[in-house]
Amino acid sequence: MAARLSFDERCMISAMVEVDASAEEIANQLGRCPSTIRRELKQVGGSDCYRADDAQEEADVRARRPKVPKMVTDRHLAEGVGDRLEMGWSPHAISADLRNQDRPLRVSAETIYQACYDPRGGRGLPVGSWKQLPRRRRRRKPRSRCEQAKRNPLGGIRPIGDRPQAASGRTEPGHWEGDLIIGAKHRSAVATLTERVTRHTLLVSLTNGYTAPETAQAVTRAFSRVPQTLRKTLTWDQGREMSDWKTVKTETDMKVYFCDPRSPWQRPSNEHTNGMIRRWLPKSTNLNIGEIPLSIIENHLNLMPRRLHNWQSPYDLYNQLTSNHH
Repeated sequence: MAARLSFDERCMISAMVEVDASAEEIANQLGRCPSTIRRELKQVGGSDCYRADDAQEEADVRARRPKVPKMVTDRHLAEGVGDRLEMGWSPHAISADLRNQDRPLRVSAETIYQACYDPRGGRGLPVGSWKQLPRRRRRRKPRSRCEQAKRNPLGGIRPIGDRPQAASGRTEPGHWEGDLIIGAKHRSAVATLTERVTRHTLLVSLTNGYTAPETAQAVTRAFSRVPQTLRKTLTWDQGREMSDWKTVKTETDMKVYFCDPRSPWQRPSNEHTNGMIRRWLPKSTNLNIGEIPLSIIENHLNLMPRRLHNWQSPYDLYNQLTSNHH
């Protein structure tokens, strides 16, 4: 469905309003949202005034680009914005205040920002109006995704989409998922590593903190317990604790991949394991409990029979693999 109403649709609206059809009836006939029809009728003064030709002409005018900036055509609006900028108000506060007046003036905060930073002063405000903004930044912060990617502290990472099919499909062992569980007041953490085929889990103590170097060192030390043949890939989320992932890659000879932002479901085995770990280490508890208690919890997890393994334990399956690779 096209985003904009076509002339044929406007002719249908004109015909139906003449027989007093409701906006809901017109919307059902056109396969449109009722709010679209109500907005279309309101823009031309209501159903009594609606004519398809006039409505199409107004729509064409609104769609023309480039448009004359709003504060260029409305000096009263520009003065209202300028007065409030001098008072030190933010563009969002200005937009809200103008909208809530007895005679509302509508202008978005983004329009005000663009006018403040226009180097030619062609959007209705004087050149240099950015100096009246609360933060007085000479340039706007970049908002594009590509700029955000440049600031990624992880650097040039491998996305999960590049991970081998054997890892994604669980057709061979040796592919791991990792994450941190965080303790009370974010003052402690434990790294968790889960093998995707067997669900065998390693719990890694981070008693010295979970900065990037500390995490990399602890994860590397944990993988020293794993045979080289079962160290193929590691998948992590885009947390800053893994900024030193290149050290992990070099020391373990594993390829490291990263999930998409805010996509924990891309590490399903590890996420499920973390949920089980919370039975012993509830949220808002201190996780600096030492290596021996963590080893006990690790054994409980790995010795627990699992339905997905026909009630064999991760320990049984992992032991079979390690014995085959010695």
